[in-house]
Amino acid sequence: MKTYVALALVAPVLVSAQQPMWGQCGGLGWTGGTSCVAGAACSTLNPYYAQCLSAVGQQTSTTTLRTTTRSTTAQTTPSTTPATTTAATTTPRTTTTTSSGPVGTGLDNLIKAKGKKYVGFCADPGTLSNSQNANILRTESGQLTPENSMKWESISPNSQGSYNWGNADQLVAFAETNGKILRGHTFVWHQQIPNWVKNINNKATLTSAIQTHIAAVMGRYKGKIYAWDVANEVFEDNGSRRDSVFSRVFGDWTFLDVAFNAARAADPNAKLCLNDYNLDYSSSKLTNFVDLVKTLKARGVPVDCVGSQSHLVVGNGAIPSFKTTLDSLATTNTEVQITELDIRTSASPSSSQISQQVTDYRNVVSACMKTSACAGITVWGVSDKDSWVPSTFSGQGYALIWDNNFNKKACYQGFVDGINS
Repeated sequence: MKTYVALALVAPVLVSAQQPMWGQCGGLGWTGGTSCVAGAACSTLNPYYAQCLSAVGQQTSTTTLRTTTRSTTAQTTPSTTPATTTAATTTPRTTTTTSSGPVGTGLDNLIKAKGKKYVGFCADPGTLSNSQNANILRTESGQLTPENSMKWESISPNSQGSYNWGNADQLVAFAETNGKILRGHTFVWHQQIPNWVKNINNKATLTSAIQTHIAAVMGRYKGKIYAWDVANEVFEDNGSRRDSVFSRVFGDWTFLDVAFNAARAADPNAKLCLNDYNLDYSSSKLTNFVDLVKTLKARGVPVDCVGSQSHLVVGNGAIPSFKTTLDSLATTNTEVQITELDIRTSASPSSSQISQQVTDYRNVVSACMKTSACAGITVWGVSDKDSWVPSTFSGQGYALIWDNNFNKKACYQGFVDGINS
């Protein structure tokens, strides 16, 4: 009886508590707060998950009956589109929900129903201009990452204080209109930085440039970005600190202190990530990456999340033990994100490569599902038509889960199976 009374007393507090931006605020079985902080509104993304998103453009509505549709996608070959069967169930329910435009009904909803935050894809105005690509993003994704439009060279190519916002603004507008969250990508990176930054050779000047750039970009999109790749690819493959204008001028890792502290000041609610590639297997790079994050956090640098890009090759021996990698990253006590997933084959794959790709996608996705710290998965593109792989790795391709004609490939089912594993 005492337990019952105690629960009854605290329940109103839970219901009335305001949830932070990006926090959960509803869904079947949810017993926490259902209202959001100022500037955010509770948006129902699927029957199991409602989230506090930017209130810009959202309209509140009341529903008294919720219909849940479960979709099952059949195994398919690359040349066929999976058949979909649906079974609807209804649950009488009175609740207040919001709408922020079309809501995805594919991979993102499946992964949210299993307790993860998102399935996302990279995009930019160039790919969004293709209606097939845009429609897949509307129905399959819950998160978007700018492939190029928010990189330093894209936003401020000519001089400090001069900005090109057009492409980034278009991506943000698409995300807001269609109810998607955003990952920002990226600030401190040795590539795609403007020449005027590369030519800085004074620590105080470079510190000011980093702080000013981050304040301008994050300030413009404050409250609209779930997480930022504050720094990207800061390690060489051998585990040493990467040579860059940042490491040369600072002479140590403190350029990361500058960047992460500037990002926290610019948007205190955004998650701040350190992102890198080739963290997919046990190596000195993975070990040193984890140690660096722990060191940064120990001295108060606000690192909230780590990202494994996961640009993989079909049949790679590390893929079956991918969960071990995620477990290692999770020892940083941060949110773990798979940030740029693709699994490439030869440009014209054999049937065995196609079959292996299905298995590999399943294993990677399953590893995230079985790692509590893993929040979500971003695939680095929708269609093979727009993949970065063929132009970077000669003779290789076929890395994504839609083909050149925007048909679902066999590995789509591998992704679904991984979610359901």
